[in-house]
Amino acid sequence: MIISRPKRQTIFALTASTIICGMGSLYFMRQVLAEPATWKYIVLGVLLLCTSILIYKLLINYKVIKISHDQVHVYYPFRFFKSVQGIKELGAWQEVVIETNKTQFKELKLVFKNKGFVKISNQENSDYDKVYKYIKKKAPKLEVNE
Repeated sequence: MIISRPKRQTIFALTASTIICGMGSLYFMRQVLAEPATWKYIVLGVLLLCTSILIYKLLINYKVIKISHDQVHVYYPFRFFKSVQGIKELGAWQEVVIETNKTQFKELKLVFKNKGFVKISNQENSDYDKVYKYIKKKAPKLEVNE
């Protein structure tokens, strides 16, 4: 059984950033209520936007992928959504590799015939290489090349 979930470093970084942006939003909200100024409204708006994007990334996009016995289980715990798809229901898959200065960023996208898609990356998710090798072994003809 292969279990791919967000890495602890990713969760920690997103949580710390969300807390910092949230605290900054609260601080500037108090400042705006005490002494209104246009620049304070702009900073408050940017901080609220950043906080909501980080909360979305942290909670709504949190997913656990389990692969075993030719079944792909995708579980979103904060959405209360679970999907079980067979490898035979896989419509296509693609790996995108981007070279950066020091590392490689890899993203694997699995597209299913009837229920959407799932993306995982090597920097955010654990067991990325195992998932890639399993999909490459079980469905080599469904790979999409650019």
